[in-house]
Amino acid sequence: MLRESFSYDLFPYPSYTFPQTHPDRLASIGVLYGIPVKTPTDCRVLEIGCGDGTNLLSFAYALPNSEFVGFDLSENHIRHGISAKARIGVENIDLFHKDATQIDTQELGEFDYIIAHGLLSWVPDTVRPHILNIFADCLAPHGIGYISYNTYPGCRIREIAAGIMRTQSDGFIDPNEKVEQGIAFLEAIAGAAEVDSLYQQVLKLELEQIRERSAQNVFHDDLSDFNTPFYFKDFVSMIGPHGLQFLSEADPIASNTLKLSVEARGLLDSVRDDIITFEQYIDLITCRRFRSSLICRSENPIDRAVSDSKVDEFYISSQVSTDLSSVNVTDATPVRFDGSKGASLTVNHPLTKALLVSMKSQWPKAMPFVDLLARAFEIVGISSTEDVSKARTYILQLYLGGFVKFGCYSPTFAAVVGETPVSSAFARWQISEDIENLTTLAGKNLKTLDPILRLIISMLDGTRGRVELADEILAAIELPLEERERFTAALPDIIEDQLTQIASAGLLVG
Repeated sequence: MLRESFSYDLFPYPSYTFPQTHPDRLASIGVLYGIPVKTPTDCRVLEIGCGDGTNLLSFAYALPNSEFVGFDLSENHIRHGISAKARIGVENIDLFHKDATQIDTQELGEFDYIIAHGLLSWVPDTVRPHILNIFADCLAPHGIGYISYNTYPGCRIREIAAGIMRTQSDGFIDPNEKVEQGIAFLEAIAGAAEVDSLYQQVLKLELEQIRERSAQNVFHDDLSDFNTPFYFKDFVSMIGPHGLQFLSEADPIASNTLKLSVEARGLLDSVRDDIITFEQYIDLITCRRFRSSLICRSENPIDRAVSDSKVDEFYISSQVSTDLSSVNVTDATPVRFDGSKGASLTVNHPLTKALLVSMKSQWPKAMPFVDLLARAFEIVGISSTEDVSKARTYILQLYLGGFVKFGCYSPTFAAVVGETPVSSAFARWQISEDIENLTTLAGKNLKTLDPILRLIISMLDGTRGRVELADEILAAIELPLEERERFTAALPDIIEDQLTQIASAGLLVG
């Protein structure tokens, strides 16, 4: 892997956090299917190919009583991660430089959660068994593993575009130039293809998503020497000999069939009792190109007939909202709730409506279902056992539809802004690294482009109140005199509004 390790040192992969790999996400899905997992607040987590450790560092900061270990082939990545560890001030993480083929699994020990994100498809065939051996040797008896990989049939289309780009880019050495030349050539070929043909449409669609990604991402994903997609059934066959089995996708909505056609749902219903065939059919129907699969040891029984009563075991949160001034949640009137990504749902069951209103009022805090029920009863009155059972059913359906989040603990952060607030040290480090997406203490990614908001977050180290914040903001910003006077007058309200946003996002330390 010498050439690949050099490419990552020469052109480092961007620093990201991946909420779908969070121990709480993995734990909650394990609980859903009847596996007695370790609580995220007291666990051991390993990330294979951790890059610069950004993902693990976010977990380590938010979960101080858990232990995190990560290794990567890139020395530069690890060096950067160790520096970040010191700057953020976390002690419960160990990052080291190592080739996966040289790992001593006995020395590593046992882990409750093991992550391999963006790795399995991007290594030589000879390395893949070593990665799976780490899972086989180090995953705890009731542990959950996360493996992401490229999949067919969707990647057949991706391979067409990548092949075209490489036709041109292979003649260049500089990574940025390789990416620029590759994209330019793909644009030229797409423009030269038969107008409005299926081929031209496919190339243009690929171009759209390629343009949205960073140069580093395109270089390491599309122009990589190693990029091997798999059919899902082949992935399952690959992990089986290592004593591992498929559990679920990391995103519950990934296997939701409600948005598929009647014909698709009929075909899938015919194989619903065979989870592997069912999942493979979904890939074939949707032309899936990427999976984030959760795995566990083969000896673990998996209860796929999920009971509604499972809802009682979770901390639950949701960001869906409605205009309470114009709707009635206490009767059976249908009410529309809007999600955070443009999706919406309509609910007419009073107790379920009240539960969603209660979740929104507590966002981003997660609460046990029984506590949410108590709040909902305050809105609609004490409900019958049958009503509570219906609410459980609806909440489970909303979880599988992506509208509600399940967790195994409630993240700690301040919901109220104090006199000298303290923001997440991890988020402050991200700002210092010019990272747009800030990771909240609830494990969510928040895109922050507002320079004032970012400046305020970066200054919240517990030494400044509102007055000090205003003084330093004015000192940092250059404005014409007339604009400066208006800005100065409005600044106290701006600061208060931004502090409220920061708190509601889960970025203040409790």
